[in-house]
Amino acid sequence: MSKPTPESSPEALHQAFTWLPSTHKNDEAAEFYALTKDISQGLQTCVDLAHFSTMDRDSDTTPVLDVEGTDRLLRLTITTLKMLAQVAAAKIDHLDGAGSKGG
Repeated sequence: MSKPTPESSPEALHQAFTWLPSTHKNDEAAEFYALTKDISQGLQTCVDLAHFSTMDRDSDTTPVLDVEGTDRLLRLTITTLKMLAQVAAAKIDHLDGAGSKGG
């Protein structure tokens, strides 16, 4: 039995999810928009879980997260926001060669 060569290999059935239409698949700005959407939605979930767990601790309801889990999600949120800001800053610096211009 012979293995398929790279030229004859069929496309995979699974394709990675993307928010972007195929016409913008390799558009750097569109990819940043999609990344920002993914990160924003993930962080919204983290903050919601932390918030509701804190609120539940102040009532008779069992919280979804303990104090340590809540703290970890909030630290993840902070770190992720810093990363997104750094990526955005780098992209801004490279607009029209702005990174090489003074101010």
